[in-house]
Formats: sequence, structure tokens, C-alpha cells
Amino acid sequence: MSSNPVAVQTMTRAEYQTLVERGYAGPVTAIPDTPRLEGWRAQFPHWRARNWTYTKDERGVLRLAPVNLTRQRNTRAA
Repeated sequence: MSSNPVAVQTMTRAEYQTLVERGYAGPVTAIPDTPRLEGWRAQFPHWRARNWTYTKDERGVLRLAPVNLTRQRNTRAA
């Protein structure tokens, strides 16, 4: 079973598009409606339920994960 991420990953549309072109991300319509999608919707209420990406787990294995997109990277000063 995949690891349980704390939050939905957020990335820019440009970052997402690069991953799509490489086959590492896509729209949820590319995934048959499975229990995984329903689980993401329940586990991540702030997920917009539009996109997914692969992320590496603690062992370096690629796992499907939900992702939200933004127009630009948040660059607030610390």
C-alpha cells in the first residue's frame, strides 16, 4: 500500500505540464474511477480532484498522488 502523505502537493501549471509531457502526471480522467480516487477525495478535502502526479515514497518507489495546480510559485519571504 502507498504511504499516507500529509497534504496534497501543489505545483505550478508549468511544472505540471513538464511532468505531463514526460508521462509523470495527468488529469484524473486518465485514471478509471477507482477506490483510490474516492479515497483521495475523502482524505484530502482541499484537493480540487482534477490532476494527479507520481511522487517518490520513502523507498524511492513512484506512487500515484493527487496534485493541485497554481498559476505561480508562492515566493513569500520568510
